[in-house]
Amino acid sequence: MAQFLYRCTAEGAVNNNLKASCDFEMVFEEGSHHCPICGQELLRVSDGLTISEILRLGQQLANKHKTKAQQKNE
Repeated sequence: MAQFLYRCTAEGAVNNNLKASCDFEMVFEEGSHHCPICGQELLRVSDGLTISEILRLGQQLANKHKTKAQQKNE
């Protein structure tokens, strides 16, 4: 099974203000996990570009090529 990096989603103080923040992160198998320190749900950290970022970069590249082609034709 694939393994991914997971990070705690807690913001601010945790454990009745005993910890100023929770910076827990660890590699787990894919699934639903909770932080062993504060109990918050862990969020899977992306290891690459999102689909929307890929599409945005592709659109920017296409626009750049289109602009260059129009400048050549003028």
